[in-house]
Amino acid sequence: MVAEPAPSIDERTPGPQEDPNAPPSVPQPGTIEETGLGLSMLADLLLKTIHFAGRPSGRQLSRQLAISFAVTDELISFLRQNQDIEVVGTAGVAEQGYQYALTEKGQRRANDALERNQYVGPAPVPFELYTDVLKRQSVNNIHIDRETFLQGLSHLVLSDGVLAALGPAVNSGHSLLLYGGAGNGKSTITVAIGKILPGAVLIPYAVEIHGQIIRVFDSRVHEEIEIQIDPERRQDGIIPFPQGNDRRRDARWVIAKRPVVSVGGELTLADLELRYSPVSKFYIAPLQWKANSGMLIVDDFGRQMIQPQELLNRWIVPMEQGVDHLSLNTGDMVEAPFDTLLVFSSNIPPGRLGDEAFFRRIRHKVETPNPTMSEYMEILKRICKLQGIAYSEEGAQHLIRSQYQDAAREPKACHPRDVVDLVIDIARFHGAEPALEPQWIDLACASYFVQVDEAP
Repeated sequence: MVAEPAPSIDERTPGPQEDPNAPPSVPQPGTIEETGLGLSMLADLLLKTIHFAGRPSGRQLSRQLAISFAVTDELISFLRQNQDIEVVGTAGVAEQGYQYALTEKGQRRANDALERNQYVGPAPVPFELYTDVLKRQSVNNIHIDRETFLQGLSHLVLSDGVLAALGPAVNSGHSLLLYGGAGNGKSTITVAIGKILPGAVLIPYAVEIHGQIIRVFDSRVHEEIEIQIDPERRQDGIIPFPQGNDRRRDARWVIAKRPVVSVGGELTLADLELRYSPVSKFYIAPLQWKANSGMLIVDDFGRQMIQPQELLNRWIVPMEQGVDHLSLNTGDMVEAPFDTLLVFSSNIPPGRLGDEAFFRRIRHKVETPNPTMSEYMEILKRICKLQGIAYSEEGAQHLIRSQYQDAAREPKACHPRDVVDLVIDIARFHGAEPALEPQWIDLACASYFVQVDEAP
């Protein structure tokens, strides 16, 4: 049987009863043809599932393959007629409760299927449907209004200039270089941005392309959510978007927050390619696939084992055209969507990272400078309040005078937090109540600040 093209998702503009932040609506396939997959792939997957599950019921098979019982029943009927599986019991009175086991012939077919690949789990979605969904939930379509943006970063003390540059950069959905001295909150800013990305998205458990299976969903980076329906938003019996357990939606997709994938100095070019296991014989999606519809952060940019220019060259075409070219083990080339807000974060001076042509590829560049003394004091006040110790103007002025003015030291945004943490540790060791007092501050700073001599 040749699989027909999977039905595309509804391309209509969201109506008044729909939520623009809801994930695209993908209806549940009612037949094998509507899954967009071939009968042989689905049959192999069901046989492998029974092989590992023992005596699963039809209901359990439907749940494990993330397809409707109607489709599962089609597969069961085909495999029973082919004498690959047989009924060996029942866990209820309905057909969904029938339990199945492999026949001797079915076991041979299951072994053959495992030789082809050892993927067992939810049925994959066809690549065409995957790209269709990504277009509907593209990170390029997000819009964060100024008020929401400022509220999302209100817990940070940032200058008006930094905020004014960050807002358009995030809304662009393209690329951003966040640079500045170490300790000035670049990582904290990227985390905050990730939390305010609006809308829920669909993440497939796996994708099928050219007969190959690529596992995409990763619980370490994809945060599954349960969307609740507000009864007051129902109109004419229409639910604006499906709940996580809604039987009318395609269960091969996970409803999740927009992904935020962060990598640091450990990043290599191999992490950006499809990872194929010669043992399991299926693929793991690269980092940028897992970050599709969300944000990919390259922290400590410039400190990877590969040169910054080499890394950026790898992404020139994806950044400019929104398409990433990846190779399968079969030699086939895949044009995969590159739909992510790509953020480079570095404390290396830009002049040491690349030239003008290099930075022209990155659309937005935002510097995070050292805090002013007034900003430093505001951070200190907030940290004291957060840690539950009394703020002292006398202690704050002592800290500024002794550790910055007299020591000719530049303030960093991380210093207040670190110094206050040390004050708490030291005071508690001495059996005293932590307080922002000169004696504790001096001990904390003596432990925190070290003199770094210039290399000869």
